[in-house]
Amino acid sequence: MIQFRLYFDKDKETVWLNDMAAKGYAMTGFFAGFYTFEKCEPGEYTYQIDFGDKLFAVTDDYREFMEETGVEIVQTWGFWVILRKKAAEGPFVLYTDVDSQITHYTKIRNMFKIATIIELICFMIEIIAYYQVPTGDRTLNLFFTILVGIFVVVMMKAALSTNKVINELKERKGEIRSMKNNKVSPLLTSGLLLNACALIMDNPSLDIVKMIVQIVAIILMLAGTYLTSHGMKQE
Repeated sequence: MIQFRLYFDKDKETVWLNDMAAKGYAMTGFFAGFYTFEKCEPGEYTYQIDFGDKLFAVTDDYREFMEETGVEIVQTWGFWVILRKKAAEGPFVLYTDVDSQITHYTKIRNMFKIATIIELICFMIEIIAYYQVPTGDRTLNLFFTILVGIFVVVMMKAALSTNKVINELKERKGEIRSMKNNKVSPLLTSGLLLNACALIMDNPSLDIVKMIVQIVAIILMLAGTYLTSHGMKQE
């Protein structure tokens, strides 16, 4: 059985995989949002998702350690490592203390922050490329520009969501919790929407207006990115 899902929250993804296992479907593979399942005994496996140090691979030490503890590496995708263990062998927990959990989620947050920066650069490139093609051939370019803009917001929201988990862990540890607002700045989304409006202005007589609107949009996006990133800083 194959199912398609897009998760940017590994905890929600873990819950879903374990729910599927409880129903008798064991996840055996993953590719670009497509999960492959095979029949198993209901509740036979417990799944966990780890964040590794290598792209699409794990170190030999990591693999040996998991084998020694009875854990199977089901799939690696990017930095994500999907693991499972026979439920009959007892509870399956990757990080048992707060400090290791904070370190784990901090690595994930940093990855999402880097991804946001990369997507922003791609977004600017798409805007520049938009003006390099004839007016009648801009539909595909417009689609990709909007798509990349959506990913910018998604990556930033994922970073903020992970930051919230880190703050909750620090609060549990007894540290002072950051009072920053873990939300995407409305300036960023306003800038993305304003830029999308500018891109659909195909009338040559509006070129000057279009340029002004896009300059304002870029300023809003940069300001929104800064404010959102500033909200993720720890006190």
